[in-house]
Amino acid sequence: MVIGAGAVGASVAAELHRAGADTLLVARGAQLAALREQGLTYVRPGGVHRLRIPVAAGPEEVELTETDVLVLATKSQDTAAAVREWAWRPVKRADGRTGVAATDLPLITLQNGLDNERTALRSFAHVIGGVVWIPATYLVPGEVVNHAEPVPAVLFLGRYPAGSDEVTERVAAGLRPGGFTVHVVPDITAHKAAKLLGNLLNTLDALYRPSALRDAVLAGARAEAAAVYAAAGITPATPDRGTFTSVEIPTHPQAGSSTRQSLTRSTLPETDFLDGEIVLLGRLHGVPTPVAAAIQARLHRALAEGTPAGSLDDADLRDTVPAG
Repeated sequence: MVIGAGAVGASVAAELHRAGADTLLVARGAQLAALREQGLTYVRPGGVHRLRIPVAAGPEEVELTETDVLVLATKSQDTAAAVREWAWRPVKRADGRTGVAATDLPLITLQNGLDNERTALRSFAHVIGGVVWIPATYLVPGEVVNHAEPVPAVLFLGRYPAGSDEVTERVAAGLRPGGFTVHVVPDITAHKAAKLLGNLLNTLDALYRPSALRDAVLAGARAEAAAVYAAAGITPATPDRGTFTSVEIPTHPQAGSSTRQSLTRSTLPETDFLDGEIVLLGRLHGVPTPVAAAIQARLHRALAEGTPAGSLDDADLRDTVPAG
């Protein structure tokens, strides 16, 4: 069961559905309406797939059993609400008794940032942290575009806070028929920290056109993150993604980072859990993070002012990021 029908969630559900896996996609709003009315248009480099994936609006429409696996693919700011919605739902056990999702079912977090697993662990006994590398786009309700080749995504999974177990291995085995490359790793936080370094481009991409200055600011943000990680005792992994890459689809140009896509749709991006995570760790460990804090604040002002995605220039960036 995939909770969250954006670019990541819909892509994962689409590939599992195409492979014949029993898949349910939980959606909301315009995406839910589109999926119910016309199904999912799933665009890949090899062609367009029209899929009728079973869909639900939420836990009230779902009867959970002990064989279910919950895959959380919402934006990070929606994690707490999703955990509250699903954790204490009844689960039908094979012996006729009733359990609850928080104790009976594993929860996989295919989300950015470092906060989701801790939030989930407050309720769920078995949390599997996940890192997903996927160049997917969701701009139009009912349509998701995935530019990945030669596989639809590369995933790293590990029991949170550390280690692996039989359940994690079973979940990984259940995902591989969807064509995903899935690695089970002993320290998932190290891989999530590495992904976050990459995600520090997201807000800059959402706000600013490419430039040498933007590249320099990104380098500064990553230097802040490295200092914060060192203070927090976090050593980022060096993930091996093999030959995985992103390719152009002539009919569907790439739309930039997930944060840029959110700004394009005028929805709240994950910035508070990307740049904002570095700011939080810096404040907790006494490490200054002026670049990350300035970028985080500029994104929220852009939302308030209705700034079009990618429309700001170097002059604005100089005014935004502290010199030095």
